[in-house]
Amino acid sequence: MSTGAARSRWRTLTGWVLAGVILAALIWTMRGQDWSEARPMVTSQALPYVLASCAVNVLALFFAMLSWRSIMADLGHLLPRRTAAQIYFVGMSAKYVPGALWVALTHAKLARGAGVSGLVTVAVSLLNIPVVLLTGLVVGSLAAPMLLGNWSWLLLLPAGLLALVLAKPDLTGRAASAAARLLRRELTSTGSGTHTRAALGWQLACRLVSGLHLWLLTLALGAPAGPALLISVGAFALVTAVSALIVVLPDGVLVRELFLIGALSQVMPLTAAGAVAVASRAVCLLTDLSLSGIFAVAMARGRLRSAGGPANRRGQPGLRSVRPAARAD
Repeated sequence: MSTGAARSRWRTLTGWVLAGVILAALIWTMRGQDWSEARPMVTSQALPYVLASCAVNVLALFFAMLSWRSIMADLGHLLPRRTAAQIYFVGMSAKYVPGALWVALTHAKLARGAGVSGLVTVAVSLLNIPVVLLTGLVVGSLAAPMLLGNWSWLLLLPAGLLALVLAKPDLTGRAASAAARLLRRELTSTGSGTHTRAALGWQLACRLVSGLHLWLLTLALGAPAGPALLISVGAFALVTAVSALIVVLPDGVLVRELFLIGALSQVMPLTAAGAVAVASRAVCLLTDLSLSGIFAVAMARGRLRSAGGPANRRGQPGLRSVRPAARAD
């Protein structure tokens, strides 16, 4: 057997293993959740709010994808939006597997077909964590007075760090290069700055919009619109930031629900807060899996079309090759 054929079979095998692990984790996540608590949301009056919540969360997920794409561009690989969406959404299905490494591995495997090395993709995954953390803590300040009281000033620290990164966006590229040197590797690009600012902007938009899905669910159970808006957007941003650090739990399962129940109990009864927290998990799971499925099918169809025509010499079938990222002066 030739080396190329052996390598191809190995990649196919690892792909099936990753898919199996992700599927098992999804089944475990769905079976481990007590969905019965969300019954108050299954009514004709609540249905419009639930559907609107799903639509809003889909928009937030696209903002997150654009932020990830901007980080990738800052490291020298500007992916077409369609290709970035396929890699990002299919790969993010791995977040339901305990351990953040699975998302990075899945993204690396998929991005290789678009001409992006595994080192760059892993660097993007690592740089995405502080972006999510900083923006989540900053947006979380909306709920700080209600949740933290006299300790609200602590959220001024991440706001200061965010301002520093916006003023010195090349810091992210320097951090990535330093990490690569520790691994005795070299990145081809260290960041232009323009794309770092874009990544932060898209992630801020994601954090603000994603909280609206929770707010809509609280309105379905009669929460006061004004106070519920601040607590929903702020609390969801905070718990998303915290979940980025809790890598042993898939997508912050249980921790997120407990935090949201405590936060939402400030503006609605505890039982209603529990129903909203579980319904939020259902909305996020549904939208995550829907986008992953849609783009997985699109990727598979692209590969089938390419298989019938000339081979893409710069990448695997079904993924458009990367083009060089624009440099800021």
